[in-house]
Amino acid sequence: MAHRIVELPDDILFIILARLDCTRDLRALALSCCRFHHLVENDGWRIFVRTKFPSLSIPSPASGIHAWQQLAESTTWQSRSWDKRSLQFQALLPRVEPRRNGRSQRENRSLFMSVVDAHFDPVSREELVVWGAGESIIARYRQRQGPGKVSKTAWHKLDGKELGLSVGYDDVKTVKIVKHGGERAFITGRHNRQLSLLSAEPDRFGSQITYFRPALDQSVDSYLPSEQETMNSLDILSSGNRTLIAAASNSSLRIYELPESDAAAVAPVTTYHLEDNTPGSNSARLGGARWMENGESIALALAGCKDPLRYVALTPAGWAHHAAAKSERVEKEFGIKYDRTICPNSLEAVHFHSGAKRGTSLLLSSWRDGTIRLQDLRTPSPFDAVYQDNVDPWSNAESLIAYGTERFVAGGSESFTIQIFDFRWPKPYHHTSGLPCLGRRPFPQPHQPFRRRLTPESRSRSQCDHIRNRRCHWHDLARSLYYRPNAKFFFSESIRSLSRSGSSSVWSLARGSDISPNFYMGISGGVIEATLEETPDTLPPDRATVDPNFGFDDWRAAGGGGGGADAAAASGYRARPLVPALMETGDGYSFKGNDRSILLPPLLRYQGPREWAGADEEVGGLRRHHRLDGGYQTEADFLDER
Repeated sequence: MAHRIVELPDDILFIILARLDCTRDLRALALSCCRFHHLVENDGWRIFVRTKFPSLSIPSPASGIHAWQQLAESTTWQSRSWDKRSLQFQALLPRVEPRRNGRSQRENRSLFMSVVDAHFDPVSREELVVWGAGESIIARYRQRQGPGKVSKTAWHKLDGKELGLSVGYDDVKTVKIVKHGGERAFITGRHNRQLSLLSAEPDRFGSQITYFRPALDQSVDSYLPSEQETMNSLDILSSGNRTLIAAASNSSLRIYELPESDAAAVAPVTTYHLEDNTPGSNSARLGGARWMENGESIALALAGCKDPLRYVALTPAGWAHHAAAKSERVEKEFGIKYDRTICPNSLEAVHFHSGAKRGTSLLLSSWRDGTIRLQDLRTPSPFDAVYQDNVDPWSNAESLIAYGTERFVAGGSESFTIQIFDFRWPKPYHHTSGLPCLGRRPFPQPHQPFRRRLTPESRSRSQCDHIRNRRCHWHDLARSLYYRPNAKFFFSESIRSLSRSGSSSVWSLARGSDISPNFYMGISGGVIEATLEETPDTLPPDRATVDPNFGFDDWRAAGGGGGGADAAAASGYRARPLVPALMETGDGYSFKGNDRSILLPPLLRYQGPREWAGADEEVGGLRRHHRLDGGYQTEADFLDER
């Protein structure tokens, strides 16, 4: 029988490889014979990554840098960390020097609302993070040097005060990292309506490359009212050799083409004026814009009008304006209204397939009624869904980032919180598939406000039957939505001792790429860095706690990177660890009956290594099966549910 399998053609074997559940099975197959070893090395790892994570944008590995096997290792490691909520945090905050009278320099001025963007290059393993700090701009460069080695880190600052910029009026409202002429650059939009392309290369950081004029006629620029032209959002579209910019202000949407070389000023390719093109828009304001369908249309978030979610398409006859499609099924099933106010900074494109050149018509948006809505812009799509915090249904999300159709992160609109939502579509990969069978339920018991406790298909099956494709008691329940609730992290108490900002919002969210193991939150007065990392003091000392290929082992060091303490001090920033509280918030679907907040359960605070203390061998043997990261659980949570 084994000889017959080896003799099968590659096309048939590729189908078999695509059906394997975990990397353990792929490794075992590669060790069985020379034919399978070459098949797995040449095609198996690529097939595994593409079939198990089809919606993520995963670049093909560069020759001699990393291989598909390393990508499989990192994607599965990250998936497990997301599912177990293995997230650690630190705050990057300005240093506050006391004055002679004992009062801080920033005590008498309002804290800035930080907007952040990030880029991660998997080939060079270098990450660039840029954020607006009021009228100034901060950047951190960090490059991975290898496992256990100190990262190469540098900080740069463009001081707005030295440039004569004013607090408030000249604050940065939006920032995007782009490629320009083979080098790194970033675009900034300020409250004073200035839109500029600046260099992100360390040797000339912040030097202006191009100024984007608000109108074709240069003489008109000085007469434009600055309040109407304040930059609210930027979105970048790379299509072939062209890079297009969608810049949204209160009253207009302007499209620019990024110049290939340095230019003194660039005029818009076309302009969409809200008051001239949008029906019933006398008092409407444009808050955000997002490229959709690979540049064929642009989604718009408006305030002060009946249909706040719309889209426009540029046709040969000019701008074609449409209201987003409404689905009666969604309205009836979830009990939502389409005339509620949208959060303008929350538009996020959702990519269903990575191979579709990143074009999509699926859009995720947050609304002031506490819902997060996924819909097709043009038609009542069968993929439409509405998500919500099942414990506190009125909590809004100011910003969103999506990781394909795997999950999305929502930044709190009224507090220092983030919430991790699962899209609840069928998942090709579950990290529990690689764990041994277990004759018990998953543990600890989750908090599920609207779902009944599940029973497995077969209570007596303690071992998986791979011949008949039947899973055991534990593997069956571990895949269910009941045992995979969403989670919410609270930072207010942890950050209160570090910052004077008090209660605030997560104004922006950014990640370097779909395979980057960390992301960033722009908050009032600083930035929070989130990293996928298992709690270090609950693991054996020889086990890696960060992504083995793209993670930064020294991300906790002073200044947020090894060797960067002096540079961080020169830029005026300091890094401080955050210890949030974790709460599970249900399956995430919106329910019509969920019209009031539920009494919050006790928040599970970080317990460190105490939950693994003791001589009970079963506790140590069951550590891998724990449903969540050990750092957020108590010993009682682990020992219950025998």
